[in-house]
Amino acid sequence: MDDYESMLDEGREELPEEVFEGKRFETPSAETTKRGNRTVITNFSDIAKKVNRDEKHFSKYLLKELGTAGHVDGDELVLQGSFRRGIVNKKLTSYCEDFVICDECNRPDTKIVKEKEVTMLKCEACGARKSLED
Repeated sequence: MDDYESMLDEGREELPEEVFEGKRFETPSAETTKRGNRTVITNFSDIAKKVNRDEKHFSKYLLKELGTAGHVDGDELVLQGSFRRGIVNKKLTSYCEDFVICDECNRPDTKIVKEKEVTMLKCEACGARKSLED
């Protein structure tokens, strides 16, 4: 039993300190505004930085989920059409659940990596991996 406990202690020492912090991840909220027949997410770049994701990947997901065209313009994402803030935030939450939060430890300390032609979500906190291929 002593060997088991000492192995656990050694394993814990190898983990990054962030694993033991009790911070809860909060999905950032989109700030939207209407410009004619377009909806603009004015804090798009800030959200991408907070969730530590590439703006191109993030915008592609939102455009597909919202079923619209659009483009990144500076720090903003311009969407064709009128979308309520609640709908945009719901899609943002779905993105975080699918591409940011680790399924094993529920932490946002993940990154998207390519491993042998397969796109994976790799958790830097617990080491878990999940395929992002459909």
